[in-house]
Amino acid sequence: MMNCELLATCSALGYLEGDVYHREPDCLESVKDLIRYLRHEDETRDVRQQLGAAQILQNDLLPILVQYPQDKVLFDAVVRLMVNLTQPALLCFGKVPADAGSRHHFLQVLSYLQAYKEAFASEKVFGVLSEKLYDILQLDWEQRQEEDTLLIERILLLLRNVLHVPPDPTEEQRVDGDATVHDRVLWALHISGMDDLLKFLASAQTEQQWALHVLEIISLMFRDQSPEELAALGQGQAGAEHGEDARELQSLRQRELAEKRTRALQRPYRHSRFGGSYVLQGLKAIGDRDVVFHQGLHNLKRYSHDLGKQPRRVPRRRRAAPEAEVPRRSARNVRLFLRRFCHDFLEGCYNRLMLLVKDHLVREKAQKHDETYYLWACAFFMAFNRHRGFRPELVSETVGVRAFHFIEQNLTTYYEMALMDKKEAVTWARRMHLALKAYQELLHTVQEMDRSPEQAVRDSSQVIKSESLRPPCARPGLGNPVSPSSSPGSSPVRPQPRSHPALRSCRSYGRRWPHSFRPVCR
Repeated sequence: MMNCELLATCSALGYLEGDVYHREPDCLESVKDLIRYLRHEDETRDVRQQLGAAQILQNDLLPILVQYPQDKVLFDAVVRLMVNLTQPALLCFGKVPADAGSRHHFLQVLSYLQAYKEAFASEKVFGVLSEKLYDILQLDWEQRQEEDTLLIERILLLLRNVLHVPPDPTEEQRVDGDATVHDRVLWALHISGMDDLLKFLASAQTEQQWALHVLEIISLMFRDQSPEELAALGQGQAGAEHGEDARELQSLRQRELAEKRTRALQRPYRHSRFGGSYVLQGLKAIGDRDVVFHQGLHNLKRYSHDLGKQPRRVPRRRRAAPEAEVPRRSARNVRLFLRRFCHDFLEGCYNRLMLLVKDHLVREKAQKHDETYYLWACAFFMAFNRHRGFRPELVSETVGVRAFHFIEQNLTTYYEMALMDKKEAVTWARRMHLALKAYQELLHTVQEMDRSPEQAVRDSSQVIKSESLRPPCARPGLGNPVSPSSSPGSSPVRPQPRSHPALRSCRSYGRRWPHSFRPVCR
């Protein structure tokens, strides 16, 4: 049941008649009242849940945003309210609640956020936001008011909140190549020209303050994407992808038919005359006697000594962490747009944006754990550059001694925190996985530089290896962050020691300078 005051406030916003929204005279005051109600909600987020159940954002706020963009005060208030409504559930509750009651409220808020994201998959909404952002960016910094700067930040936060909403696997049961809600949001973002504005914010000299916002939005845009697949994507691969899908479907069909034939052979067509128990000769039980089998003969192949036993419970700290992101293949037009975005971003934005983000992180101008976006960008775009056609000058900012030191420092910090903070060990392990992926791509990039036909690039690679690879390989502690757990299968980050590129680089470096360097990595 919706609160009476909240219901009256929502009714005072206006009404939708067909495709035209008619606002009431008290529309602006009602929006401000809703913002005030959200500020004083309780720990169950009751106001947020009531507004989500009433579909205020879909039926009122988005039509107001689309039809009345010229009313600057109302537009600012509506954007401010939508930023609050689309705030991630983790930020609302602090963490995923453990008790059943709080978890129910958490999942309810998350379901409303998923409905909001589906409503944002509209070209009109992103068109209005892009046009408003473009008009503000056209102004010089002397002409900008404080309200303009706040509106830029709120539009970027709104975009971040919408892209941050996770998919609903129960509702979106789609195959690879089909357009999900996230794909439709990305396509609306592309059609409206918002992606070009993001590239401008990443490359403009006067827009340095938005560096971390832009990098976070880009990381959410490329969620569930593989840099190898994006780099290999081309105009002539549609037929190859179709053939691969057809072969996979045919193999699944053959497997299904084989399982159906096996079940048909196992199914008895008449009553068995051989009921009772059987003795399995040669298979010993307790007391060195033959096993007595009490089921039908068609179940004999599934017999095991563990049948009927209680499985051993694995402690929570030793369980393998579930995958946070399930890789999938988006629609082809979305992948082509993302591939073009990666190409343009590397050409004109990557080095400068990563320099600004690194400066913010070093000077502690960023929030906690914002370095994870830096680590993700290093791993993703360096892998894309390596598979697309290696050009070291495009990623020169993140290839060097300082980059190795920064990533190794974060890797060590995450490893130590995973050992000390047992309750959040999975979270620290995922951050450590990002750092390890970035370190791996740095090593792959250095290996590609070794194979470059240009002598200057090869010389730079030798300098980087001489200054960066020797300290971590020369001390026994390198292997610890690579395998942080003593039990197999207990950590999501557990690469094989013999095949890890860090150790391969150490061995090759040690063979080249045998007198000055002796690796102790095993």
